[in-house]
Amino acid sequence: MEGASTKGTATPINSPQDAPAPRLPTEICGRIIDHLAAGLDLFYFALLNENPTLLALKSCALVCRDWYFHTWYHLRQRVCLRDRNDVRSLSRTLRERPRLWGVVQQVVISGHTSGQRSPIQHLGTFAATLAGKLPTFWSMTIEDAEWTVGSIRMEDVGYLATFHLLRTLYISRVTVPSIGQLARLISALPGLEGLICVNVDCSQKHPNSPVSLPLNSASLEALGARWVAPAVEDLLVRISQISRLRWLNVGVEGDLNLSPTVSRRQALLDASAASVEVLQLYMGGPRSGSCMNSDTVDSTVGRHYNLSRYESLWQLQIFLYHPFAEWSSIPHIVSRILPKHLLAMSIMLFITADHAADDFDGAMMMMEEDGTLVQLDDTLQAECFTNIEPGGICLGFDTVQNWRPSYKLFGSESSFGERCCRWDELVKRKMPQCNGRGILTYVV
Repeated sequence: MEGASTKGTATPINSPQDAPAPRLPTEICGRIIDHLAAGLDLFYFALLNENPTLLALKSCALVCRDWYFHTWYHLRQRVCLRDRNDVRSLSRTLRERPRLWGVVQQVVISGHTSGQRSPIQHLGTFAATLAGKLPTFWSMTIEDAEWTVGSIRMEDVGYLATFHLLRTLYISRVTVPSIGQLARLISALPGLEGLICVNVDCSQKHPNSPVSLPLNSASLEALGARWVAPAVEDLLVRISQISRLRWLNVGVEGDLNLSPTVSRRQALLDASAASVEVLQLYMGGPRSGSCMNSDTVDSTVGRHYNLSRYESLWQLQIFLYHPFAEWSSIPHIVSRILPKHLLAMSIMLFITADHAADDFDGAMMMMEEDGTLVQLDDTLQAECFTNIEPGGICLGFDTVQNWRPSYKLFGSESSFGERCCRWDELVKRKMPQCNGRGILTYVV
């Protein structure tokens, strides 16, 4: 009876239930992953944990072994090393699969805790262990790091010279032990073309004497100095004086009204004025202080953001952080630009993702009540701005490191659309001359 019962409920051998689920060929899956990875931006600030393309690729890597190794090529174009174990793991993988040597393009040397500065002894381990083994390695980032005296052997740092294609160095949220060791790190990269320093402090507050400049200073074409310690800024000023920079990124946070003298920032701007073609100014932040005094704003700009010496500038980008204390300075900055070959200018206001609607509404009220847009409109009618291309003046709002659709920041699509219409109407009304010339664009 038991056997009969079993036989009666058995499923026929050729039942559709036994048929294997249809599967795409491995080659097709690989092409789908490649297509997905094509949207992966390797720029420094783009690879955040919430990047949707990055999250999708990580999910693909968990499907099966074949998908894992196919996504490896994309996910390991940029590797983050938080300790010596990470370095050893990467070294072991490359040793076992030599064809992967040519995959790694960007390396991030980071402290073990994101957002907190901690030791990075593994910088030396990385340089010594993988010297000459990454033929396509072109960009290195050092971030969230506390570089203490003696924690890294400078002999090991010297091995970085074996990476002949390494041409870009980002240093972000880092405390260096001295200006001398920072200079030696820079000098260790003979092919360096771009150096970006953001939130870089120095334990040595007052160097006894000027350090020797990095040997590669004259080769730099791009330089960034945003919110760095005075000693670091002094070094960057000296570097820019002997280089021919084409791209410059400058940022400041603090109350400019309290500084009566010409700032280090102005010294940095002046040092590279003859050659810079693209200039980015980052202004403001939580410690920006009060709004600029309307009676002294012009003289304040003259001490900190005087662009009258710029001879080759063709693109100016200005970024303002909430609460936009420097907003009224924009026309005064622009009015000092002299070259007739300026083709494009953008002014972006960064609003916080968590308070996007409030920040946007506050900025709109500020623009409605003050005369900054009207003044900017008049300024841009000067002869030196006659060559600006159609749509060359861009005004807009953006958020920092946010991947959500813009309308979700404002609660609903209708709320977002209503604010876009208000922004469109305000700019056209306040800047009729630029709008009439067809040079004005505006985005949210």
